[in-house]
Amino acid sequence: MLTQIIRRTIQVSGIVLIIFIPFLSLDFNISDPLTFIGNIFGSGKFYFTLFVSILPLVIITAALGRVYCGWICPMNLIFELNGKIRKILIKIGVKPFNVSFARLNKYALLIVGAALSMILGVQVFSFIYPPIIFNREVIHLIYFGSVGTGAVVLVTIFLFEISISQRAWCRYFCPGGALWSLLGAKRVLNITIDREICDDCGKCNLACEFGLDPMRGRMGMECDNCGKCISKCKPDALKYSMIFPWQKKSIIRRRRHHKEDKELNLASN
Repeated sequence: MLTQIIRRTIQVSGIVLIIFIPFLSLDFNISDPLTFIGNIFGSGKFYFTLFVSILPLVIITAALGRVYCGWICPMNLIFELNGKIRKILIKIGVKPFNVSFARLNKYALLIVGAALSMILGVQVFSFIYPPIIFNREVIHLIYFGSVGTGAVVLVTIFLFEISISQRAWCRYFCPGGALWSLLGAKRVLNITIDREICDDCGKCNLACEFGLDPMRGRMGMECDNCGKCISKCKPDALKYSMIFPWQKKSIIRRRRHHKEDKELNLASN
């Protein structure tokens, strides 16, 4: 529970920061790596200052995984409301669809977006990437009293997730999510399961916003380390663990041995 309170506090703080950034005189900037990729392909130029500004998030992601999505992204907080709205609709007798798509779609969109930026000479991601759109539209609404077409994009995603496919954007289509996943593929911080404590209740799987399988340890680079599965699980059955590259082979061997022992026990019974 404490983890989720901290996570929500960080997300809300990020939204507040977006609102007040124009009033702050900062000597440094922190940028989204997708902005850097878009500018590289859109302009054909390398901006050293922009490169330096993405390093903090790149380093954090390399160590902690796709935490930007689960802990920092303002749209994650908003899109998580979709699941609650879907539950309300089910309770009143309206059952939304839940269509699944290929997770590879977001990696394809990352490649296509980069290619289109190069061909058209514009930053294509700024028109389809919700965190950038949200930042732009909130500032425009507060300081100019109106919103642009970006608001239509956000509302369309919101309605699509409520009615057609739960958390569709983050799971299947977000090019930023694809980039964060790739950057955090070799993360050190992982969510691990203690098979001696786990009773296979499945609550962790139901809690996972991204539709992953923490109960069987099948999260991979798609996991954003949000910790919702941990908060729904028995104490210490799931937990955050620091796993360094040289430790991973021994962990895989232990998992294999545990699975074999479990199969032997089932066979003997």
